[in-house]
Order: sequence, then C-alpha cells, then structure tokens
Amino acid sequence: PMPNINFLEWDGLTRIVFTRKNKSLSALFKSKSVLELLNKNYQIYCSLNETMVEENFDIKSKVNEILEACGFSNTRARTMSNDQLLKLLEGFNAHGIHFTS
Repeated sequence: PMPNINFLEWDGLTRIVFTRKNKSLSALFKSKSVLELLNKNYQIYCSLNETMVEENFDIKSKVNEILEACGFSNTRARTMSNDQLLKLLEGFNAHGIHFTS
C-alpha cells in the first residue's frame, strides 16, 4: 500500500537530501539556502495554524535536534532506505517543519 504522505513534501525532502548524496545529512541541512527555506516554511506553517513562533527560535538547532532524535545526523543519503527517508520526513513534520509552503 502507498504511504499516507504529501508527495510534494516527499519531493522537497528528497531534492534536499540527494543534491549531494555523499554528504552527511547534518552537512546538507546546514547550508544557508536550506535553512532559509525551512525557516520560511516553518513561519508559514505557524501562521496558518495560528501558532506563535518562539522569540528565540533557531531553525539550525531545531533541525540538528530532529536529525539527532531520528538518528540520522551522520547518515549519508545514498545509504538510506525509503523507510528511513519516511521516518525522517515524519520527524520533521512532527515538529512543524515542512518542505513545501
């Protein structure tokens, strides 16, 4: 059966992770353009759900926290299975970070 996911988000995640498939995920998610995209999407998500963004919110530390919690910070994209990518997407979505606006 097909997983119950937003395929635009799946596409956004895989585009980020496989841009440089030999880099670790923590290195990929530290790039300025990725952090800006995720921060913008997080703020849009919060405004749509009428949630206040924390005053000292730091997207970089939030992303690192999620990667550590999922256990993928030192993992390389080329070694990940589809189930692991789904777990990563689920981890980001659970914290309100989405890959589409």
